[in-house]
Amino acid sequence: MGARAGQRHALGAALLLAAHLIKVLSCVEGVEGGEGADGGEGGEGARLVKRYVGLYTGPYFDPTAPNNITAQLGTHAYLPCKIRQLSNKSVSWIRRRDAHILTVDRFTFIADERFQAFLVEATDTWTLQVKYVQARDAGLYECQVGTEPKMSHFVQLNVVVPKIEIVGEAELYVKAGSTVSLKCVVTQALEEPAYIFWYHNGARVLDYDRRLVDIRTERLPPDTTVGNLIIYNPRREDSGNYSCSPSNLDAASVVLHVLSEY
Repeated sequence: MGARAGQRHALGAALLLAAHLIKVLSCVEGVEGGEGADGGEGGEGARLVKRYVGLYTGPYFDPTAPNNITAQLGTHAYLPCKIRQLSNKSVSWIRRRDAHILTVDRFTFIADERFQAFLVEATDTWTLQVKYVQARDAGLYECQVGTEPKMSHFVQLNVVVPKIEIVGEAELYVKAGSTVSLKCVVTQALEEPAYIFWYHNGARVLDYDRRLVDIRTERLPPDTTVGNLIIYNPRREDSGNYSCSPSNLDAASVVLHVLSEY
């Protein structure tokens, strides 16, 4: 009797477990179909399952990705769009100020070759590259995923424009034989210019003979670079327009007048 009772107890437990599993599976199927466990819409259990299913079964934007990018005039800007579980959905970049479609996946849809999109697979990031950033490039950009309905992530591009000036008056008068020092100051620059070239009447000034000309560049933290052109013993033919031209930036000019000593 004891053995039979134990068998009946085990069989009853198995039947109860099976009934419980059937009930759970029925609830999940009802939720995935938009219904609760009782056949009607809603229900706390339905909302709970929907919430978690929604997070992990389709594409979503990584909330840790930056949505505010700052670049300096003339440099390259990189706007990231980190999308998890993208699968085979397409990704588009759109410029919001004119609703112009810039790229779709790796294809570019604008005549401006400065724009290009590429995928960094290791980080699930579709990045919009803007080469040689111009002041007019500042604004809002939309990263759009081709789901139904569409999903969008917005990135603000800020463009910093450095200031360039040659210290002193726009026209400089010096006596022949004296020493002339022209100082070009670049401020509000996030990145130091790779070089500062000097030009005299359109021709680049070289300092191969330091007895006549000396060119120096100094970086002053946090955002200033100073370029110095020194002319020793200037003559009348050294008169003219002098301009300093930092890499990827506009130029500043001054007119030098060398006066005869006689």
